Amino acid sequence: MSSSVLEQLRSAHEDIENIEKAMSMVLMDKHKNSKAAVTCEHALKYLVESTQLKCKTAIDIYQDKDGMRTDDINALAGQRADKKGGDVWTSFYDKVKEVKDYHRRFSVNQGLPELQNSEWFYQRALESDKTDSLFSGEEDYGKRVDMHELFVTYLNLKKISTLRRSNFRQATFARLKKKTVDLEPDDPEVDKTVEKEFHELDYIEWLKTFDQFHEINRYCKYREKNYTEYLEGLISYLRGFLLRTQPLIDADKLEQQFEKEFEERWNDKSIPGWQEPTHKDKMFCLPSNKLFNNSSSKKSHESGKVYKKKLEEVQKLGLEDQKKLAEMVEDEDRRIACLESRAAKWHDLLSDAINETIQHLQKKQSQTVEEMEAEKEDSEDEDMEDDGADMGSNDGDDEERPIYNPLNLPLGWDGKPIPFWLYKLHGMGIEYKCEICGNYSYWGRRAFERHFQEWRHAFGMRCLKIPNTAHFKEITKIEEAITLYEKLKRDAEEQTFRPDQDVECEDIQGNVMSQRAFEDLRRQGLI
Repeated sequence: MSSSVLEQLRSAHEDIENIEKAMSMVLMDKHKNSKAAVTCEHALKYLVESTQLKCKTAIDIYQDKDGMRTDDINALAGQRADKKGGDVWTSFYDKVKEVKDYHRRFSVNQGLPELQNSEWFYQRALESDKTDSLFSGEEDYGKRVDMHELFVTYLNLKKISTLRRSNFRQATFARLKKKTVDLEPDDPEVDKTVEKEFHELDYIEWLKTFDQFHEINRYCKYREKNYTEYLEGLISYLRGFLLRTQPLIDADKLEQQFEKEFEERWNDKSIPGWQEPTHKDKMFCLPSNKLFNNSSSKKSHESGKVYKKKLEEVQKLGLEDQKKLAEMVEDEDRRIACLESRAAKWHDLLSDAINETIQHLQKKQSQTVEEMEAEKEDSEDEDMEDDGADMGSNDGDDEERPIYNPLNLPLGWDGKPIPFWLYKLHGMGIEYKCEICGNYSYWGRRAFERHFQEWRHAFGMRCLKIPNTAHFKEITKIEEAITLYEKLKRDAEEQTFRPDQDVECEDIQGNVMSQRAFEDLRRQGLI
């Protein structure tokens, strides 16, 4: 049976159709939850690869390089080598005999053959899933990123951390200089203030800004092996995360597109931070191929014997060789800029997951222990419900299908869109923006009024160092909130009882004065 080339061709076509049906079954399961979505992506990849193998088999048979397909067709037509005329019936009965012999030999002990229909391919695709081992707990099946190792690597970049602390010290000195004019840069008071107020970059702030490579001083990048390894680690993680969450994406094609865009921007000198080559920088020393942070360190280097020896060697070189040195510096610039550009592109593709990570971490910072435990229990209950639904029968497939909601109406308690008249009645089509919440939009008056007691608004007020009391209800602008808070503080100070000013005293002659004035006169012996 399986030796027939035409049977193999027919089987390949049948398998391709069954795999297509299995793909539609997988797509119907994709909307269940975040874990199911990633699982379905990997199942689809498995089915696509299976389809490609079947298609390759069919193409090889159609090409008929060995002539076996032509021989089978001729045999079906009764054309044999030992007979000149066609004998269709003889070929037919020979095939019947072959089928009977095949089943007589193989079907007695093995029972019925395995049926490879669409359900079989669907089950094989789900069994090939390895989602549980692909993601860490922090990544939550691809909903968020887990970049703590890269964050620690960034903090340990010596030049960047030293420069960040030095810039903070300069800003602190400039601020203290306004208060104390005769303050010196090496004053111990400056160091004490820096030790007290300087805080290292936190994880959330790094997630918001790690793609802004143009803000990093070139002195911290040029010929820095640790910085190059940090960029390569970024690219490796972001690329791997995208392939784990969306395995059907052609990463090689994306990288070719990134390279093409980089070449265009590099030639136009439109990449931020790389408009000018390093060898034209005032702090760059071409003979020793080093970039310095300030002029004093450069002068100290130029006064050394090593620099003078290398300077003599460069002066002996011809003009073409000196140009080659400048080209080597530009090649190093291009290499670093290419890594930065590629990392920024991968960041743009994963911006949703990174923003979700930032919001999740901010929410956790504003929650109490009880709230975090309650949320964890709710998520575990939802996972158990999803697992129960997967283990159940397929009777509820109609209820699990995507709901037709062309107007994008909010869902009610039953999981279905609310009526349009109710949507208009509650004004859910009206957008309310809150600047304190980071210009977050709330739809409908009820959601807007309720958000003043939710975590996002409370976190925004905490960042402004303003208590989230009833006085600030309906206040959405940062400037208005600060103004109102200042007014409340002034009113509170005016209403505060101050004994030295509010208590009145009377002397022997009947003069009424404040307690403070009375005590001053009494100490002077005037009363």
